[in-house]
Amino acid sequence: MGWSSSAEVIEMKREIKCIDMSKVPQRHMRPTGSAGFSLLELITVLMIIGVMTGIASGQYTEYRDRTVPDRAARVVGSYVSLTRSYAIQRRSPVTLAVDPTNMVIMIRTETDTLRIVQFGPDSDFELQSLDSNIAGDSLTFNARGMCSVCGVGGNGITISSRGTSYLVTFNALGRWKRTLVDGS
Repeated sequence: MGWSSSAEVIEMKREIKCIDMSKVPQRHMRPTGSAGFSLLELITVLMIIGVMTGIASGQYTEYRDRTVPDRAARVVGSYVSLTRSYAIQRRSPVTLAVDPTNMVIMIRTETDTLRIVQFGPDSDFELQSLDSNIAGDSLTFNARGMCSVCGVGGNGITISSRGTSYLVTFNALGRWKRTLVDGS
């Protein structure tokens, strides 16, 4: 069969009949006049959503319990590095002070407090304890970025929450490492 001329194509289009959809039997359609979902469908969807929410909230709680002390340890390590950076930038001593009683870590100079991070129940980091085995609960970086008490005798800061503890240790140049001490 060869190519059709445009006149033949036009004639073929006229012969094609359109299907009237209103006359086609519709098996899964509701009768006209009823709209929306049935009560059974709504209850089924709500039950599925409820079950999925229950599963997700339990998983989220477990995830949060596992990650809070890890995130807090990373923040403490970052503050150690930041303290050194401030000392070099300002060309003056800068101190990282740990307050285990109030669960606060501060970066400060002799005259100003530069940064504060709060740990504990009313903060982003719900810790149970924040302990320091550093003499005087603080470490100071000199103008050249050196810390005299860092890296001596396992000095570090311990962070504990919900049965998981991390020890953050650091060297004289502010390089830090977190180690899982106790966890499930």
